[in-house]
Amino acid sequence: MRFKNEADLQKWLEQARNGEPKQVKKTIAPALTQIDTSLQRRIIGIDTALRCTGWGIIDVRNGTMTAVDCGVIKNTPKDKISDCLRRLSIGMRELITLYKPDYAVMEGAFFFRNVHTALMLGSARGTVLAALAENGISTYEYAPRRIKQSVCGFGNASKEQVAVLVAQFLKIQTNHIALDATDALAMAICHAQALAVSGGLGIPEPL
Repeated sequence: MRFKNEADLQKWLEQARNGEPKQVKKTIAPALTQIDTSLQRRIIGIDTALRCTGWGIIDVRNGTMTAVDCGVIKNTPKDKISDCLRRLSIGMRELITLYKPDYAVMEGAFFFRNVHTALMLGSARGTVLAALAENGISTYEYAPRRIKQSVCGFGNASKEQVAVLVAQFLKIQTNHIALDATDALAMAICHAQALAVSGGLGIPEPL
């Protein structure tokens, strides 16, 4: 179950607080077609940033999504840019070695008025993409609005609202999970749903 707008989500949250929670279906989207439903796929979502990059991994098998792990790669505000990128590169390679994802998902680039901010995000994205490409992992990009629509049903959901629906989709507690990590899980869910619809015909070209 997804929501048409923020008012619907807030109504659902109020019902949940009053002891009448509604369940969001765990299965991904409509019936899987044109793909092998017995094949397990592991997807990593990556919410890139220079100081705090969120990551979230799910497995998809027989139309069901299961959370594997999530977290953040953090750098302090005092760290040099080169050190931040080095740690991000090392962290991504460790995640790839440990979890061996089949696909990776990132948000599409934002428009920034601040050129410095855009350059920093571009550097972080490039570092992550390089690590994924070195390991032969196809990486897909979705607009932030599409990711929110996929998980919440409307494209202007807040990070907190995304976290609530991610918890419902994956049957996990997200109260103590960083919002950057739940955003990354939402990216993985978005790609899992794209794989399910019409055999993945709506999936964008890999980066």
